Amino acid sequence: MLTVREIISRSTEYLKQHGVDTARLDSELLLAKVLGLTRLELYLQMERPFEEEELALSRQLLWQRAKKRVPVAYLLGKKEFYGLDFTVNENVLIPRPETELLVELVAKLAPDSARALEVGIGSGAISIGLAKALPALRIWATDLSPQALAVAKENCQKHQLAERIQLLEGDLFSPLAGSEGTFEIIVSNPPYIPHGDLALLAPELNHEPQLALDGGPDGLAVLRPLIRKAISFLVPGGLLALELGTGQGQAVTALAQEAGFVDPRCELDYAGSERFFIA
Repeated sequence: MLTVREIISRSTEYLKQHGVDTARLDSELLLAKVLGLTRLELYLQMERPFEEEELALSRQLLWQRAKKRVPVAYLLGKKEFYGLDFTVNENVLIPRPETELLVELVAKLAPDSARALEVGIGSGAISIGLAKALPALRIWATDLSPQALAVAKENCQKHQLAERIQLLEGDLFSPLAGSEGTFEIIVSNPPYIPHGDLALLAPELNHEPQLALDGGPDGLAVLRPLIRKAISFLVPGGLLALELGTGQGQAVTALAQEAGFVDPRCELDYAGSERFFIA
């Protein structure tokens, strides 16, 4: 009977052969899931034998990771973001570490008891991160996808924030008619990848909702109306904070100035790219 140590070794090699960059980490996470353990507990049980049922489930998960390139987060059904655990599935984008910087930027600039709006809440990672960082913050959040809102609702309930985060179904600001001049903060991580670039991305992204990725021909198809309409929903002096795609800073700055925003600036991500826009 094979041990945990042997299965990790074989699984890592299998994933490497199929071009998975994070083969060792992915193997450990998936095997820990099968055994109902944390990664640390997995390391403490290296000589534990694998039962046949556990081996069969491991093979199934590893096949999906290697052959189908299903992201590990979807296979696990969860992803950590901002020190919090989020339920995720193929109806929502997987929260990225760099987006934590957007939460940190907004948390530093936001008034403590502000009213915030997130456009396109997805899994709820940004709104929930902000709500944890700013305990007096009240948040409204929209999303076009009812399936995404169901995931966001589950995460809000998981983190005891259902009363502070109001979820609204609809495109951009459409569920908020009559709420002009209401919010101190508007934040969004909108679709910003140019349509023609989608085919060039890692195969794992094929499993993520294209609605949340596809920014149209130039990547700005959602950013244009979002920026143009955002200013009317902000109080005077209110803050707009966005995540951007590579090389979009100049175009977004021009759009924001055209819409009437002042003091626009771009902030860098961990890789030194202009990733966030503040105005």
